[in-house]
Amino acid sequence: MTNRPHRQPSRPSVALALVLALTGVLAGCGPAATRADDAGALGSVSDHLDDASSAVATAELAVRARAAGRLQAVTADATVGDAVETATGAVHGIGTLVIAAEDADEVRGEALDAASAAVGPVIAARTWLGKPPSSADEVLSALDAAASGLDDASGAVEQAETKAQAERTAP
Repeated sequence: MTNRPHRQPSRPSVALALVLALTGVLAGCGPAATRADDAGALGSVSDHLDDASSAVATAELAVRARAAGRLQAVTADATVGDAVETATGAVHGIGTLVIAAEDADEVRGEALDAASAAVGPVIAARTWLGKPPSSADEVLSALDAAASGLDDASGAVEQAETKAQAERTAP
């Protein structure tokens, strides 16, 4: 232990600390912060689109394997059931993101539409798996269309994300 008397910080020191803290907070709230937030949110949109694409691909593989008799019905159903949850989770994830820039939010909306459109074919694949064997062509065609829509949306999101990152680094 020391025998030094306890000293209170001087008022100018406290005032300087408060000013610096406030400056840091305000700097994080300006236009640069919004662009950074948009880039991060678009990155999340991209991740959710990847999840939806994975769900569509999983459903397609399960339908093809089941149609060829290489996968038991129970296994295929469980696999596609998980894919349905993944696809709906992607829709929820994209739907809850808030993006400030109007053009980037428009891209998010298009991604949400593509992810939403992918849920139906994945559910249809699960329904097909629960029915007596029939041609899988219609289900596979719907899954292929959903995959194409997701690929298009992913490309648009990547372009918007690149633009937001470039704006973030611009002075």
